[in-house]
Amino acid sequence: MILIELTPDLITHVRTIDEQNEELFFRLSALTALWAHSVTREETEKALDLLNNYINKHFADEEALQLLSAYPQYEQHRGLHKSFIAEFQILREEYKRNGFSAMFAFKLNRSIIDWLVKHIRTVDVEFGKFMNKNRTPS
Repeated sequence: MILIELTPDLITHVRTIDEQNEELFFRLSALTALWAHSVTREETEKALDLLNNYINKHFADEEALQLLSAYPQYEQHRGLHKSFIAEFQILREEYKRNGFSAMFAFKLNRSIIDWLVKHIRTVDVEFGKFMNKNRTPS
């Protein structure tokens, strides 16, 4: 299993966000591990659907915290989430049409995992600094 870890540079110091980011990485790691065990297409689609549901929940929770704290970058942050969700949907549809391939695994890694790590490291960490500076409860 490829283990995607919540390293110190990805910690926002907002408990809810950090816990959900850790869960998100766990689910992504579990998804990549499926392919090493020759699971069925249906099992992979189910894992992708569960990951999709979790991503949507996580983004909604994060955006709710931003609204609650009057985060000035809310609209920009929300737009990044919308773009990510759209990209993930394209990847899910590609899998449903074509199944697993090395190209799909590459795209999952580049498009999803790399994006999430970069997003958390920059945008989420900045939001965490704002939340902690303003002492808004998480």
